[in-house]
Amino acid sequence: MSMKNKRVLLGGLVAVAVIAIGGYAMRSHHYQERFLPKTAVLGVDVSGQTVAKANQTLRTHFTTSKLKLTDNGKTVATASGTQLGLKRDFTTQLKKLLQDQNPWALSATVLASSDDKQALTKGNAQLVSYSKTTADQLNQTRQAPVDAKVVAQSGQFVVQKEKAGNQINAAKLATAVTQAVSDEKQSVDVATTYNKPQVTSTSDTLKKAATALSKIAAIKAQVKVENHVITIPTSDLQSWLSYDGGVQVSETKVAAYVANLASQYNTYGTSRSFKSTKRGTVTVPGGTYGWSIAEQTTAKALIAAIKQGQDFTKEVSHSGSGYNEDGTDIGNTYVEVDVTNQHEYFYQNGKLVLDSAVVTGKPGQDTPHGVDFVWSKERNKTLKGSNDDGSAYASPVDYWMPVDYTGVGLHDSSWQKKYGGDWYKTHGSHGCVNNPPSFMAKLYAAVPLGTPVIIF
Repeated sequence: MSMKNKRVLLGGLVAVAVIAIGGYAMRSHHYQERFLPKTAVLGVDVSGQTVAKANQTLRTHFTTSKLKLTDNGKTVATASGTQLGLKRDFTTQLKKLLQDQNPWALSATVLASSDDKQALTKGNAQLVSYSKTTADQLNQTRQAPVDAKVVAQSGQFVVQKEKAGNQINAAKLATAVTQAVSDEKQSVDVATTYNKPQVTSTSDTLKKAATALSKIAAIKAQVKVENHVITIPTSDLQSWLSYDGGVQVSETKVAAYVANLASQYNTYGTSRSFKSTKRGTVTVPGGTYGWSIAEQTTAKALIAAIKQGQDFTKEVSHSGSGYNEDGTDIGNTYVEVDVTNQHEYFYQNGKLVLDSAVVTGKPGQDTPHGVDFVWSKERNKTLKGSNDDGSAYASPVDYWMPVDYTGVGLHDSSWQKKYGGDWYKTHGSHGCVNNPPSFMAKLYAAVPLGTPVIIF
């Protein structure tokens, strides 16, 4: 090749190179303000777009996109990007991306980083609110999970297996929705967000509790009411037991059981049938004499004994008097005051020891009827009160045995000229039982404190 031809070829190559370089420079300048081909941000193609245009593209994409919530293949809800609060401005993120891109490159495939994805939903209160509202609505017709628990079964306690539910956990749903948006998914399976049972049948704690409760349910539990021994039915005992973080004994059910015992055995304030000396069997209203179970104290003691898991016989706590050794209420040692016949008797161990005519309260100030008891004994007592005309009286007596809490009692009465018959109608007391002095001295010596006094 001649020198001339070589110069022509070289000149042509230089020209082509200049043109190529110039074109490439122009392209580089163009992509200093635009994204290179094949540029995708968060899965959205922004090739050739400016920051402003790309921002608009991203905002439009995320606000109009739909996310399905499915359950067993069925769509149960659909959320738009707007509902999920995907309205953020991407300008700052896009500017950085444009700044970092190489404008001399022919193309750029940009994959969203984990930070970029999290930024899309991070701190999104609207997404959280949507998840809660949606979960609440869907849960109205869904079943909550049931924890494993200890239950009674054929006299034993066993662990009942937990049951799965299909209620949605709002926090889990928010997390799943956030992840789906970040991973550019079109749906979320809400089955992954179900609330799970918190306690399962594999729990060693429940197994130990079932064993403990079965042992307690098999004990022989007895209650002693004075000379009566009552065995608590196994079915009752079992129904009182449960497990809730520990062995529980139902306070309500035990209290009801003790209350039932009280209704059967309490005598305080109750009427009695009494076999009198002259008038046969009579009904006498309740008075100061009687016996009653201290229900709260007894219930607490029973609960404590049951929790020990050992056979027991627990005597009830009580107040008052009654339930003699022979199993009766009044017993066979008592004072009988027959108001109708104006006569008084003292029986000791079933035998008549003393008796005398008496004077009881005059009409209008009648001696109150009732089953009372001698709750005190005093010598040389001055009885004070008011007469019918309002004047005060003070009557010294040698022997005084009060039987109720209103001032009524048995005492000697030196002022009475006679006893028995109708004398009480005009010369009766203010309510007390007036006894002849010599008789009262014997009665006072013979009658111990606590002796029942039946007035009728």
